[in-house]
Amino acid sequence: MMMNWNKLNEMKKILFIVSAIFLISVGYFSCSKENTEDYQNPFSDNIIGRWNLVEVSVRENDALPYPTDYSKENIIFDFQENNKLVVTGPIPDVIAVFDDFKAGEHFYEYIKQNICPTCKPGPNLFIDKLALGSWERIYFCIVPLDEKTMKIQIIDKVIGGVIDENGWLSGGESYSFEKKFIKLNDL
Repeated sequence: MMMNWNKLNEMKKILFIVSAIFLISVGYFSCSKENTEDYQNPFSDNIIGRWNLVEVSVRENDALPYPTDYSKENIIFDFQENNKLVVTGPIPDVIAVFDDFKAGEHFYEYIKQNICPTCKPGPNLFIDKLALGSWERIYFCIVPLDEKTMKIQIIDKVIGGVIDENGWLSGGESYSFEKKFIKLNDL
């Protein structure tokens, strides 16, 4: 028995649409307030204060991360209440890692971490002004509840290459980095 290709394609489209609606609704309801009331947020909502950079780990493409110790360099990130970030100290010239964190004053916006236990948290730290629709200057910032340590991460920053419509990188390098900080006790 031969099936009409148009009907088969139409059935595939309908099945795809129904599946997409189902997956979206499951994702929405799994992150609804009812399911997160008992979930304790493991992250602080506060980054205000002076933070000393202690380590930067850089990963190029799929290589293992390469950590560099900065604990003795006295590089300070001072997140102030008025959305002003003041960076001081001998900022190294490391490709892409400090592009948005040069010494001086910056505007920042920090957004509360997503507390949904089944959702992937999104970027929550924005540095300086953003171009509309740009993914530049957007970071993942993680501060545990004890507020003694902090991590700022970026995943897969492309340098010198092009990402095609399928998400493949050609002609460049992909970098990820993580900055680790300890909070300074202000006397």
